[in-house]
Amino acid sequence: MEKKEIQSLSLSQLIEANSIRKEDLYHEGCLIASKVDFANVVHPELLRYPVRIDAYAIGVCSKGSLNINSNLNHYTLSENALYVNLPGSIIQVESMADAEVYLIMCSEDFIRRINVDLKLLTGLFLQLDKNPLIPIPENDLQPIIHSFEDIASEWKTFEDEVYTVEIVRTAIRMLIYKLCRVIDHHIKEFSLMPFSRPIHNRQEEYFHRFMQILGQYYMQERSVGFYAGQLNLTPKYLTTIIRQTSGRSALNWIDEYVILEAKNLLKYSAKSIQEIAYYLNFPNQSFFGKYFKNHTGITPSAYRMQK
Repeated sequence: MEKKEIQSLSLSQLIEANSIRKEDLYHEGCLIASKVDFANVVHPELLRYPVRIDAYAIGVCSKGSLNINSNLNHYTLSENALYVNLPGSIIQVESMADAEVYLIMCSEDFIRRINVDLKLLTGLFLQLDKNPLIPIPENDLQPIIHSFEDIASEWKTFEDEVYTVEIVRTAIRMLIYKLCRVIDHHIKEFSLMPFSRPIHNRQEEYFHRFMQILGQYYMQERSVGFYAGQLNLTPKYLTTIIRQTSGRSALNWIDEYVILEAKNLLKYSAKSIQEIAYYLNFPNQSFFGKYFKNHTGITPSAYRMQK
């Protein structure tokens, strides 16, 4: 079966579909949100629903904590830490506890325009695939926060002046490299720690391979038998391995991947529900609707209409 292209929203499309605060800065493919105080916000509208976003993102938490779901992995971004997200990931902010967060999201085009080394950035992010949360030393946190605040202040105060765009671009470039330095120091420190690399047994290897294959085929195949066949295992043995390794069944992982993609398409694509059903390889809209409601408690149309 022909592999479907996974759809992503550009940063500009995400912002068009949602509201951002008046104090946030969006410029040519870069969003800077300075000190988002979730104690005074009901829910961050921008990432309220699961969305596959084609942008690099780094969130810095200076107070409280924030629960994030990225590609079915759950993370808690706590005080004095940062979180990194690669383009193409499905991300959602699930809950927060009086959090203050600074956020930067950039498209690849914007990163190229301000002359940031894209290969360096991607290389750093990929090294954090298993753990995208990084503690920030106190001596690094305040300069990073000041950079966010200076960018916001510069744009607000001098928005109409001729040099402002280049000043802001330069300031964003400096902020990105400050964040990269923190990430690089963390990676080097972690790699030098004794026993920092866990010993992977055979079951963990199977689980890792299962998740790789699932990420490739979940929009076409929903049977445990298919993934067991790809790994040359019986469905029963695969189910046992996945449950022992992750605490969840293989079928649960498959269903969650499909539902996460369905939510992304329902909320952010122009496809009809019938088109989404076919896109996700369901035989018809009715079958898809029953599947979606069975796993979420609501119909696809009700989910699409949620505000």
